[in-house]
Amino acid sequence: MADGVNASGVPLGRRVLSLMGPIMLASVMGQTIAQTDLWVVSRLGEEAVAAAALPARLLLVDSLTAMAMGPVVGLLVAGAATAHARRRAVQGGLAGATLLGAVIGALGLVLMPWVADVLIAAPAVREHAGAALFWLLVATPFRLAQFVGAMVLFALRRGRPLLRLYAAAVVLNAALDVWFVYGLGLGFAGVYASTCAIAVLEWVITLWLLRDHLAVRTRAAEILRWLRQAARNMATEWLNALSRFGFELVLVVLLAARAAWSGQLAGFSAGLVLVAAMLLPVGALANATGMVAAADEASAMEWAALRRRFALISSAVAGALLVAAFGPGAWLYGLRGEAAHWLGALIACQAVALPFRVLAAVSEGRHKAAGRFGTVLRGRLVQEFALALPLFVVGLLLDSAVLACSGVALGCAVNEWLLHRSLPEREPPVPDQSAAAAVST
Repeated sequence: MADGVNASGVPLGRRVLSLMGPIMLASVMGQTIAQTDLWVVSRLGEEAVAAAALPARLLLVDSLTAMAMGPVVGLLVAGAATAHARRRAVQGGLAGATLLGAVIGALGLVLMPWVADVLIAAPAVREHAGAALFWLLVATPFRLAQFVGAMVLFALRRGRPLLRLYAAAVVLNAALDVWFVYGLGLGFAGVYASTCAIAVLEWVITLWLLRDHLAVRTRAAEILRWLRQAARNMATEWLNALSRFGFELVLVVLLAARAAWSGQLAGFSAGLVLVAAMLLPVGALANATGMVAAADEASAMEWAALRRRFALISSAVAGALLVAAFGPGAWLYGLRGEAAHWLGALIACQAVALPFRVLAAVSEGRHKAAGRFGTVLRGRLVQEFALALPLFVVGLLLDSAVLACSGVALGCAVNEWLLHRSLPEREPPVPDQSAAAAVST
């Protein structure tokens, strides 16, 4: 493809890193906007901070849909063989994201008052959360379509203007937060009204950046046929994303079940924040690898060399994390005793798991590029629910932080082995046509 992810003569590692870097940077900028919003909210009191924790959790369907649709559409765009197929994937992905976003937003606006009344007891927190949910639900179609458009731009290697947009959005979001909250007197709702305005702006500019793929319209029937064909992979990827959230949710619910485990819960909750930062490059690597593999499969020797490089780099990072594993709780979060011990154990086990996560990300991207989303989902379920979760429960009951967290490393190692073992490393031999002709005669 003319504007695809593979330039002739460019080493495989450089191709992957050239996509991984922008995708990771975009994630960091998105987190920066979220942290800016949280800081502004924190100036409004404890009730506002408590309310800010709810909207993202209550809109889990929105987040999962974005995580499922974006990578799938990006892979289909990267692997499109013709300009028409690429244009159909772009328009189909944007249309599907907008439609799903509109459905989620409309249902959310109808159900929001009932959900808030049932789940939130404190009146002030309920009022704040309701205002936040209203603006986030209004923005849902724009945010989903923009995220899909962003993955398309990365697949087309046209992410540089998008990164400039995100950088400007970080600054503009901070200014709008202050103006809406204090200048217009909207208070807590102003933070999320600002988020909605930024989402619409990013959506408009993303569509403008894709104008060459939107200039010639694809027939509605063709787009619907494309959506039906892509729906299975999107549904499987949705379950894959759900398993990640579900695993952490089950662990938090277990720790919250007994007051005696409050120290473990504090350490684990603090650890999840650090783990989320550690996993940003892993997610970016999986998406980048998939886009490169979808555009033009490299040789088995190139992939093996890439795995060796990432294994060395991730092992060095893991060693540094192991050294620092039992320090962050004391100075970063002010944790002591049981909480600091569980935080240290979690970070240490995550450090051991990091090289396996990185190598699994490479295999995961290649499987997804070939349409084997079910293989990735099965490995993820084995990793988290067949290995990590049972060991966590046993370790928790035996009051052993190392045993409880060791399942993370074991699960990642087994998942990496399963994913790599199931890769078709060699293409089937091409039949000798002359020999076949001789036999037929």
